[in-house]
Amino acid sequence: MRRLLTALCLLGMVAGVAMAANPDRTFGPAGNPINLPVREDVCQYGFSDDTPGSGWTLGFGQQLGIHCPGPIQITGVGFYIEFMVTYGELDIVILDGGVEVQRTATYPDAGVNEFDVPDINVGDACIMLCPVGDYWSVLGEDYTSPPYGSSYWSNTCQCTNAFGDNNLTVWAYTGGVVPTSTTSWGSIRALYR
Repeated sequence: MRRLLTALCLLGMVAGVAMAANPDRTFGPAGNPINLPVREDVCQYGFSDDTPGSGWTLGFGQQLGIHCPGPIQITGVGFYIEFMVTYGELDIVILDGGVEVQRTATYPDAGVNEFDVPDINVGDACIMLCPVGDYWSVLGEDYTSPPYGSSYWSNTCQCTNAFGDNNLTVWAYTGGVVPTSTTSWGSIRALYR
């Protein structure tokens, strides 16, 4: 009987996380004010933290990220963490059309974090920050820089639940797209004859 009750409790907890209708928030100490610059060759939606002392939870089974339409080449990823609760490993996961194509382990700190990732060409990028183990922090969120709908929260490390009223302080450095098919020099030269 004890095993049955334990199994039912665990299933209830898992179902509660999987069926969460709203993203989790964490409240804590206010971080330093931040105003990120608008930059070329960067996919970015959130530029400041409009709610110091609280923010969207990055941890406890919740991941956060952004969508970057392509085709693009991603060369690095950055994000602003307002405050840390539990330090640890955070994976930067890049998906192309919903399929994971790259995962980079990082160990971020409070404030601005920027990490190089192996250059990768993607057609339609979802960039998710996916905590590992007990990692727990809070990202900044921008309620004054529309349009909205390109920042996401998830329990499956996918761009599944869009924020409709704010943008996360997450960005991706983009480079020129590298051709995915080869063309001979003779073919190119023949085009201009």
